[in-house]
Amino acid sequence: MKHVNQIRKIVEQGRLDEAHKAIEDLLELGPKNLEALKLKAALFEHVGRFEDEENMWRRIIEIDNEDEDAIHYFQKAQIEDREHYYFTDPLPGGGRRFLAYPRTLVSVSFIGLIGCVSFLLLTRVNGQMIVQSPMLLLAAFALMVVSPWLAIIYLYVRTIRSINVTSSAIEVATRFKTIRYAWPDIQQICLAHSGEPEAGELKLVIVPREKDAQPVTIDFAESTSAVRARRHLIQEIRDYFHDIRYESLDSIPLDRKSIRRF
Repeated sequence: MKHVNQIRKIVEQGRLDEAHKAIEDLLELGPKNLEALKLKAALFEHVGRFEDEENMWRRIIEIDNEDEDAIHYFQKAQIEDREHYYFTDPLPGGGRRFLAYPRTLVSVSFIGLIGCVSFLLLTRVNGQMIVQSPMLLLAAFALMVVSPWLAIIYLYVRTIRSINVTSSAIEVATRFKTIRYAWPDIQQICLAHSGEPEAGELKLVIVPREKDAQPVTIDFAESTSAVRARRHLIQEIRDYFHDIRYESLDSIPLDRKSIRRF
């Protein structure tokens, strides 16, 4: 029988199946072991099993309704419910559109703003030296102004704008392109996680049946994903595609060069 600290070390080594089994053994002896329940909830979150994660936290809050971690979880759940209200729209023909929040684009735009302001301040403070050295002026302009804005344009074109889920298909849209997968044409949809929880990787993967069709991966990690209301999106997809799997990223046999990443 392993203790919680020992199980945490197993988790850190990426032995998730073994960790799940050890937690179950521990909970058989002590069903109200809060640390074991929290660790199990964390494992469910890591692999994208959001409903199971919520069930764990409900068990915890029933045992201790003042548990700070449980309260924090349900506060985040309320925020996600608000995101479902603000970042989704019903579609005219049925289904729902999930708008993306381009957090990377926002961050790079802020860097671009700082770069422009910094360049203006540089030319004012060291104006004489900058004017006398055109190469230095050009280099500073390229670094502080041009580079960030090229990145902004690239991200604006490439980043995800929305995900539409209808009774006939799922559509992943950028500003200028929409990738559409009819439900019968999809071989697999899965939430794919990294082997090590510390890496924090979680991706929504859509694998088409046709070998020539392009698979898609969408960042689904809480701290980096542009997708808002993630749990609601999974529920919406499950209404039309019931067999959503939970896999390790390394176990999915995909041609890495052909994947369209968002």
